[in-house]
Amino acid sequence: MPAPVVTLALVGLGAVGGIVAAIWLRGRGYRRDDDELHHSLPVAAVPILSTLLSVPVAVLRADEPIVAGLLVVAVVWFVVLGFIDIEVRRLPDRLVLPGYAVALAGLAAAAWSSGAGEALVRSVACGAIAFAGYLALALIGAGRSGLGLGDVKLAGVLGLLLGWSGWLVAALGMLSGFVVGGLVAGFLLVARRSDRRSHMPFGPAMLIGAYLWLCLPNLSA
Repeated sequence: MPAPVVTLALVGLGAVGGIVAAIWLRGRGYRRDDDELHHSLPVAAVPILSTLLSVPVAVLRADEPIVAGLLVVAVVWFVVLGFIDIEVRRLPDRLVLPGYAVALAGLAAAAWSSGAGEALVRSVACGAIAFAGYLALALIGAGRSGLGLGDVKLAGVLGLLLGWSGWLVAALGMLSGFVVGGLVAGFLLVARRSDRRSHMPFGPAMLIGAYLWLCLPNLSA
């Protein structure tokens, strides 16, 4: 299939996924009775963000259609999780945990079609390392680090996805979340929108950091 056709199909997938996600989010079915609403975000922004963020993935990774399709689905998932975490500061298990199955299935299909079994093994290893590393940080920080178990579970999925493109990409993608989080925290402090005691959700920073590296072509080839 010609690359332009693949690219358009991938962007279309992101747009449709964003619309479906927005419809689901509009029902607020992810909220719990004990949730505290921190920010009310416009649901209409979800399809727009999903479509726009799908474009770099579709253009730069069109030579790996299966992986690119998985990453476009991940982009929609990223937007939804970021939306929820900013709004109620929580990453629901029913959205995060299925990410493991979807990521593994998509990467296994890509490995089978391309014979890239080594990349699949590396992805699993990176997912396990990311999960273990974030779990250690969460336990050591004991609430002071701002990391919750939702972030730990998310880290495992991000490690899986990033690991397909290489060890270096996985490491940079996971570390970039801390850089993004630090920059956002610094900006909010300077703008006096928060103070040193303020708690910010770390999930969006993790998602942005991972996204920046997932857009790149496979550097392990």
